[in-house]
Amino acid sequence: MRVLAPQQLVVKRPDIWKAVDTLGWAHRADVRTTINTGQRTVRVFTDRDGFRVGAGGRVEGKKRILLLGDSFMEAFQVEYEQSFAGLLEARLGATLGETVAVRNAGVGGWDPPQYLIQARRQLDREPFDLVLVSVYLGNDVVPRRIDRYPAGPPVEVLDHHLRLPCHLRYAEFVDALLYPVNDFLKAHSQLFTFFKKRMQTLRMRLGLTAEEFPVDLLRSRSGAPDWSVTAELLREIRDLARARRVPALFVLVPAPFQADTAAFYQALRGFRIDTSAVDLDQPNRLLSQAMRAFHLDVLDVLPDFRRAERSGVRLYGTVDPHLSPEGHDVLEREVEPAVAARLSHASGRPPRLAGS
Repeated sequence: MRVLAPQQLVVKRPDIWKAVDTLGWAHRADVRTTINTGQRTVRVFTDRDGFRVGAGGRVEGKKRILLLGDSFMEAFQVEYEQSFAGLLEARLGATLGETVAVRNAGVGGWDPPQYLIQARRQLDREPFDLVLVSVYLGNDVVPRRIDRYPAGPPVEVLDHHLRLPCHLRYAEFVDALLYPVNDFLKAHSQLFTFFKKRMQTLRMRLGLTAEEFPVDLLRSRSGAPDWSVTAELLREIRDLARARRVPALFVLVPAPFQADTAAFYQALRGFRIDTSAVDLDQPNRLLSQAMRAFHLDVLDVLPDFRRAERSGVRLYGTVDPHLSPEGHDVLEREVEPAVAARLSHASGRPPRLAGS
């Protein structure tokens, strides 16, 4: 297998994170390491504040952007220079004619209440010219506000320890026996990884996958209060920025099933969901409506992602469903003009075209 069809082995790095009171967890400062989430081995560097940076270290610029988000902005599936934050930082300099520093505060497992807590902390520490918030439509629509998270590591980095089941329920059997075996094999066996990828539909049916179908795509969720709860949290971030005369831009990042038709129909088969029960545009439509009721500045890139997917661009990973290098590139190219326009408006001059 290693010779004929080599597979990526997962390398967890729980030492990247630290427990933080109120926030729950964050990145450690001054990290220099590598990680593999199933797609490729990636270098991870953080600066003195725990923000992910490139191999060249922290960028200092006349313009500063505070980027808030979850694992899609953390982007441990690609090198920093290939990520949305790295591309935006590099390309905005040519567009604006001056260095732009992106403070990438994206952390895996976070959701909008944590974005709000982090926005409050960072806006009190450093001046910014723009607050840029990534809202991932796979799981960022939340049912309630949380003001304090207990200090502890994110669930994604916890190891499952092999033990005897405490009772005879299927879920307990999976947690006590199957998960620990899975964690060991995906880090040590390329043969296991090979067959696991090819049995994805079956694993969905048996409940043996950590992947979940985004419930916000279900029509039955259209009347849930989650849309307005999430919009209210994002409004508070806008108000924090506005109090400091800083604009806030919110980007709706699509879930893989919304853009990848093949993955969507595979999930329907695996999770046994009827097509009529799903509305792929629902999260964008309902959350946008709730956000625009508060006059938030919203950018929805779903149409652009669908066009790219139809043209043959692979936007998401084949093992890890986060954005691929090409997905980050598409996202950055769609968002960059809006970011440049808002930074230029704040400085009172138009953006400079690349090469001019």
